Amino acid sequence: MEGIFESLQVKETALDTLISWQKQLLTTKFYVPVAPGPLISRPRLTTLLTKSLKYPLTLISAPAGFGKTTLLATWEQSLPENHLLRAWVSLDEEDNDPQLFWTYVLSALQKQQPQRFMSLLTQFQSPQAPPLKELLVALINVLSEATEHFVLILDDYHLITEPQVHTTLSYLVEHLPAQLRIILSTRTDPPLPITQLRARRQILEIRTDQLRCVADETKAFFKETTAIQLSDEMIREVTAHTEGWLVGLQLLGLSLSEQDNLLTLLQEANGSQRYILDYLTEEVLRQQPQEVQRFLLSTCILEQLSPALCDAIMQQTGSQQMLQWLEQANLFVVSLDSKRHWYRYHALFAEALRYQLEQTQADLVPILHHRASLWYAEHDQTTQAILHAFHAKEWQWAADLIERKSLALNALSWGVTQYQLFLLRDWLKQIPADVIRARPRLCLARIWILLFITPQTVLESWLNGVEAMLIDALTQDSHKQSSPLMPISQARQEQENLLGEAITYRALLRSVGENGEAALPLCQQALAQLSANNFGARAHIAVTQIFITYSSSVNDATAAIQVGLQASSFNQTTGNTDQAISIMGETALHMIGTGRLHETQRVAQQAILLDRQPSAFATPRVGWPMIWQAEILREWNKLDAALSCVEEAIKQLAQLEWTISLSHVLYGYAILLRVFLSRGELDAATSALQEIERIRMKMNQPQYIYQCSHFTTTDQVRLWLARGELDRAISWAELLNARERHDTPFTREREEVACVRILLAQTRPDLALQRLEPVLERATAGKRSGHVIEMRLLQAQAYQMHQEEMQALEALSEAVRLAEPEGYIRSFVDEGLPIATLLSQLREKQHKHGPNPYLNTLLTAFPQQNKEHEGQSKRMAKRTTDQSLLESLSERELQVLQLLAQGVSNREIAQELVITVDTVKRHVSHIFSKLGTQNRIQAVRQARELGLLNEKS
Repeated sequence: MEGIFESLQVKETALDTLISWQKQLLTTKFYVPVAPGPLISRPRLTTLLTKSLKYPLTLISAPAGFGKTTLLATWEQSLPENHLLRAWVSLDEEDNDPQLFWTYVLSALQKQQPQRFMSLLTQFQSPQAPPLKELLVALINVLSEATEHFVLILDDYHLITEPQVHTTLSYLVEHLPAQLRIILSTRTDPPLPITQLRARRQILEIRTDQLRCVADETKAFFKETTAIQLSDEMIREVTAHTEGWLVGLQLLGLSLSEQDNLLTLLQEANGSQRYILDYLTEEVLRQQPQEVQRFLLSTCILEQLSPALCDAIMQQTGSQQMLQWLEQANLFVVSLDSKRHWYRYHALFAEALRYQLEQTQADLVPILHHRASLWYAEHDQTTQAILHAFHAKEWQWAADLIERKSLALNALSWGVTQYQLFLLRDWLKQIPADVIRARPRLCLARIWILLFITPQTVLESWLNGVEAMLIDALTQDSHKQSSPLMPISQARQEQENLLGEAITYRALLRSVGENGEAALPLCQQALAQLSANNFGARAHIAVTQIFITYSSSVNDATAAIQVGLQASSFNQTTGNTDQAISIMGETALHMIGTGRLHETQRVAQQAILLDRQPSAFATPRVGWPMIWQAEILREWNKLDAALSCVEEAIKQLAQLEWTISLSHVLYGYAILLRVFLSRGELDAATSALQEIERIRMKMNQPQYIYQCSHFTTTDQVRLWLARGELDRAISWAELLNARERHDTPFTREREEVACVRILLAQTRPDLALQRLEPVLERATAGKRSGHVIEMRLLQAQAYQMHQEEMQALEALSEAVRLAEPEGYIRSFVDEGLPIATLLSQLREKQHKHGPNPYLNTLLTAFPQQNKEHEGQSKRMAKRTTDQSLLESLSERELQVLQLLAQGVSNREIAQELVITVDTVKRHVSHIFSKLGTQNRIQAVRQARELGLLNEKS
């Protein structure tokens, strides 16, 4: 019974999660737009759309105003009720979040058949949600079992720019079962495999030329909308002039009052579609009553219209009736819900109205935006309120709104989407300097909002200004104070606290630079100024001290971790759960480098449990410590669990729609890259690295470089080498050595380790050992055993390559000594065959002292071809004698293998053999596959043991 009860609780929790998610969805996006007036019959196009059901994908691609949405809506509504199940989603910019995009898709399907898709949608929104690819596989399987047929219509797909959405949709299209058809409406062709689908006849394309109104449709349009009969010659003239542009015809029809002025209109409305749009909109407005003109021009600044919002900016009542009248009059107004609570203008019509407003009543524009800002602020929609305040150039009011949210910003609870955040960033740059100078709280809020996505030099200049302002104010206040015994005023306390925050941000910026230790005195200055209850800034100080103590010349990982543990304990005691989780995540990150895996796991687990306490506010920040739990699982060779854990962590952190989430998600993809490398899934690892690169484009470079130094700097080199892309790795190293470096000593250390890997791939063990020595010494002095283990393994391979077996085994033995208490596995296994060979030799050497369970565990964990590794050299020699492998390598592959052993790059091999670089890469890939290796080092080692190389060369 207890098990049944727990199962029911899990289901109830999952259902609650789903209901919570669905409440956040805009239901109007599932509604098929209602045609605002009489429509002309276009049987040639509706027949074509019906034909589209024979194709997996239908692409309707044309510029704005050609009637794509209207056509789809008309066709959808003309279908018999029981013909097939139709799911509609109107997309917008915020759907670039892959999770939100697929939530809308699944919800649209679920609305058509709740029983079939409910469990899948519930699973997707649960805390244990599967990876996105697994979700798509499950969706394909669910659809394959259906007896019904579905069509999924995605309108305005041109607003989707996120590559992961395109990639996942491509996967669904390429594996689409017969039970589902997809129709995309877009202004531009999306980056889907259109060429391949076209070659396989799996796509139907409806483009601009097909959507243009032909003469018969133009004639029918004027007859049905204006009741004016035009001659065939005039119809041909109108069709040619508007080029069948449906919006142009609609505006022309609305502008036309009498038949005899049509020629005049056509002559006046001459030029580009942009000009025609503006001219005809003006003509339409002239024919409307004054109150209608005023309403249209006043409300065109709004993305969406509600009666209450329109009443507020018009400062009158009756907007509900006006909106209904506009809809009935076919004036480009679309109802967004069946209850007529929300509307929007056709995008082109709204744009033209705004142009008319700017031309005729420019002074009214800021007033209207100000009123909209006030309404949004009253309804607690702060982001929209701030954006309208910026449009109104009401800088002081915008500053008030931002400052009002500054405390919430530190708690990461503002709820700004990334799209809005970057829009906000652009507006923040336009705030006049005099407003900034007079508002230190505003300046600090701006710095905090944009801390990770603004160049460091810009941030430093902002800090210079705010610090000078605060110091000047404090100096003047000191002169006014008549007696040192007078109590400090509240205003002065606030100024001191703000100065402490400014110094905090400066210390944080300086901590990831070349002389990071110089930021330690700044931390002490900040603490002396900060108020006792400014827990957010004090948490940033703790994180900054961790950075400095760990990565600068201080080089004391133990002290860094102690700072983190003390700070997290203090924040738990004072009830600041969110700050405690944040600091524990930072501590766990740096603790991994020390090699204390078990303690790191305890800290990460404690942070996760802290978030789940009944008294705690549940926050996506829990994904932060989950990342490090995933890395530990990976190191312990629990790869499936590690993958699930890191994907869930990324999913959680992606909900923190705020700049710091870029930092956290970056680490998430860094660990995802490591997991895929350990799993040997190189394409997936490449995708993870591409995500990291996309994040780089949004972050300031010092922060990005420091964060990548923990894992990605070396792992990207491992990936390149595993893919046979030595040339790319060499080019990276050359650029690294050529640039002026102002990074932390820790960052330079990790870059050196990456370069050592490249040198080993080039078979240059002498130089590899030379460059390893100082960084190994530094890591050892810093008590970072996790990094020492990696360096000892590289050292062992260099000695092995140099045929110095005793030194190689000594280096390996030291790595084993450090790794055994913490259960390291993947650090050894991921180095491949050379380490497997040395481990086997080490076990044989130590056998006289008795069995070594840890060495047995390590050797068992190697891939199948490396298990039972003892005596491998003899067995390989036997295989060489059999000549089976030698015969399987082509003559050209043997030539390439010989050059690989000489450390020659792919480009040099291509020049030597007079072939293309791509051909070289293909040969290298075949060699790796036939030898059962993953990179050059392993391939050359294997080839030597098999006697495949001419050692005289």
